[in-house]
Amino acid sequence: MSYSSASLTESIASSTQTLELDSLRAHHTQALVNIVSSCLYPTPIDAAALKRSLTELRRHLESPLSCAQSHPATETNAVEIIEHIILCWVCARASQADAQNYSMKHIVNTNDGRFDKYADIPEQTISEAIQCTSYLATMSVGIAAVAKTSLPTSISLLLGFSSCPVVLTYAFRTLTKLCSKHSVKRAKADGRWESETGIYSVLDAFTSAQSALGLRNRFDSLAHAAFVFVTDSLTHLDDSSLYDSDRADQTMEKLGLASLPSTRLPTVRVEERALISALSLVNALINAHDTVEDRLRMRRELLDTPLYQCLKLLEVPELEPTLAYYEARRFRRAYASDIRDFDPQTPSTSAFT
Repeated sequence: MSYSSASLTESIASSTQTLELDSLRAHHTQALVNIVSSCLYPTPIDAAALKRSLTELRRHLESPLSCAQSHPATETNAVEIIEHIILCWVCARASQADAQNYSMKHIVNTNDGRFDKYADIPEQTISEAIQCTSYLATMSVGIAAVAKTSLPTSISLLLGFSSCPVVLTYAFRTLTKLCSKHSVKRAKADGRWESETGIYSVLDAFTSAQSALGLRNRFDSLAHAAFVFVTDSLTHLDDSSLYDSDRADQTMEKLGLASLPSTRLPTVRVEERALISALSLVNALINAHDTVEDRLRMRRELLDTPLYQCLKLLEVPELEPTLAYYEARRFRRAYASDIRDFDPQTPSTSAFT
């Protein structure tokens, strides 16, 4: 089989252009990472400059150029700088929580001052960093590279220190993406397929957050956020007789959750997106398990939280047109299916009561 010199020349030129594009993209990614990194050196941190640089990095990562193959080391550098920002912000918020718990009027300073300057970074800036994490998980470094960092744990801890629905929405979406499996199973590491690294990192992250935050159940922060968002969604329904503030307080007290803080959010659209993202994460956590026994065990653990009350509240007909209702129905139907597979003699009506 022979090739003409013209076809060979065209093939070489095409390959050269692809390599040049990959090289340019890698250099541009690294340049944006360097800009983000340079924003972290001053004390105090210029929050506006940091947000601009993270926004530019996020826009670059979500652009069509992200489909091109880039140098893994460059994307690893991006993962590491995002990991640093989110981890230090969580540590700074933890010191603020300690200050409030001990009735201090100022932020508790660490001995070396390592985290102090991160305390003033706005939550909107952190949402940009979390979005970058989500896009990086889909690139050549993949889920495994993100999962091996402290990012899953930091994002799980963040659920206990943020009430911003935008931040929580992107946090839930990123954790959901980490629960997704690779299409091809790779080499085993520590007895696990690399394709399962993401889901195990998320489960381990929630376990670490449980210990750090003193939670009864490792999914309490996720479930409580979903419950708050669904109660806020119900308060914005047109039919005020269905759900008013007095009835909300009575329901919270009846469910034993009256002592939990409630956040009233400004727009229904934002809170609904956060609720949908939380329920999508719940379904992703379950669907990542291959066996019926594992899925049922995960469901029982999740339902031993305010998530049970959240799903019951989502049964109202007024919420049927919403995606949140769809995610809740998907949970219930899959639960009933797993119960039938596990024990065919079990009536389907007993799946979720």
